[in-house]
Amino acid sequence: MMKRQSAMAALLAGGWLVLVLAGSAVLYRQALDRLRMDLDGAADAVAGLVSQRIAQHDAHLTSMAALAQRSDRILLDEIGQVAGAIRAFYPRIEGVDLIGWETTSSEAGWRTLVSSRQPRLAPLVPRSLARVVAAAQPGRPVSTVPEPGQSRYLLVKRLPPAVGRLALVLTVDLEELVASRELPAGTQLALRLGDAAAMVANDAAAPGAGLHPPAMEAVRMLDNAGQPIELRLSRHPGWGDLALGRPLTVLVLVSLALLALAVLLAVQRRRAVQARGEAERARQAGRLSKQEATLAHAARVNAMGEMASGIAHELNQPLTALLSQSQAALRLAGLPGLEPEAMRRVLEANVQQARRAADILARMRAYVGASPPAAQACDLGEVAADMVALMRADLSARGVRLDTEVAVPPPMAWVDRVQAGQVMHNLIRNAAEALGSVPQERRRIVLGIDEADGMARIVVGDDGPGVAPGMLPHIFEPFRSDKEDGMGLGLAICESIVHHFDGSISAANRPEGGARFIVLLPLAGARRTSQESMP
Repeated sequence: MMKRQSAMAALLAGGWLVLVLAGSAVLYRQALDRLRMDLDGAADAVAGLVSQRIAQHDAHLTSMAALAQRSDRILLDEIGQVAGAIRAFYPRIEGVDLIGWETTSSEAGWRTLVSSRQPRLAPLVPRSLARVVAAAQPGRPVSTVPEPGQSRYLLVKRLPPAVGRLALVLTVDLEELVASRELPAGTQLALRLGDAAAMVANDAAAPGAGLHPPAMEAVRMLDNAGQPIELRLSRHPGWGDLALGRPLTVLVLVSLALLALAVLLAVQRRRAVQARGEAERARQAGRLSKQEATLAHAARVNAMGEMASGIAHELNQPLTALLSQSQAALRLAGLPGLEPEAMRRVLEANVQQARRAADILARMRAYVGASPPAAQACDLGEVAADMVALMRADLSARGVRLDTEVAVPPPMAWVDRVQAGQVMHNLIRNAAEALGSVPQERRRIVLGIDEADGMARIVVGDDGPGVAPGMLPHIFEPFRSDKEDGMGLGLAICESIVHHFDGSISAANRPEGGARFIVLLPLAGARRTSQESMP
């Protein structure tokens, strides 16, 4: 008894410790999420601020371009005054230049018409912008970086051809786009436009030695075609930024209260468990009995469903052929000069399909009654010829060509003739449906009949898209199909028929494209010899 109580106490203490640790982890995660949300909000605010400021650059260029289009002559003095005012009022704009050119092929063909730049900046070399100006569309500003690795970039706006061969150029310093006081405390902002880069920080110190919370970063890309600036706002939070002191204190107190409550509930639960033990065992026995009855009923319903699906799937083929042949007979009956021979062939085809449907039902009844169809010597060449004649109209309507390659003499298989034809029909029909998505000139099916490895072999290959790799291992499973309206029973029935006669069926994708199905059936001669040798 003492050992059990000691084990219970150790278990509760361990549970309390796990609870405290788990709660601490949750609080830590929530604090990090809060800091990340704050950083994301700050990044959105900074992105909005920078977007407004770079939009002002476009507005300045537009206003000066309007001055250049006011009259027949360019108002250079007015443009110079506006440029000086812009540079004085916006420190981040270090230079405003109006350049022109007569020819772009030489330095002498370029000139600076207006220039307002900070004294520490070197004069703008117009010829260096020849490629940028040539690629720019009039009225649409584009940016370029004169000195990779520096913080300055040039914003160039080519004026319309009606004004002349002119372009306005702003020299902008990325580092001046945002002031450090405009950033949240403890953060730093990296700005990049092409090869130009700048860094602005607001009391952002690198973390010292030891374990620290992970660094955070929020990236924003400004949606401005002429000035595509990338912003990276980062922060290295410290433990104090998480503000976990008060939440951890509350967690410990609450967990101690829960520990006391757990002790009380454990005592009460032990008593309740003992009282419920016998009643629960009785209920379990009754529940198991009921589940067994439910499962038995479900098995019977499932078997009936599979049988009904199989019958519907198999009868669909001869009934479809009957419908097609009957429609052909109606068309023949409506033609003048009815040919009795043509009508006789249609009626014979209907009789053949009706007998085939009856044979399918008979084999279904034999399956249910545990009397499977008997095998006999079957000429697979004749079965193939019947299938070609049977499916000729359907394949022609689909634009599919069926070629046969039958060995001479054809192999004699030990199988039921109707079910051998059923297997060929299903495989050819599946191949024809697969060819519906390929060009008509590639809609070709090859039916091969020969011998291989001492067995009669049926090979059906097509030039379609093949079987999906994920479907290939499950292709013979019932109710598995990659066709939208497929029931997934045709190939499962083929496998059942082939295995019943001690054969095998396999599927693979051809290296040159398309699928190939191979059916192996025992040869009639070998099976007769083995039966005669039996006592």
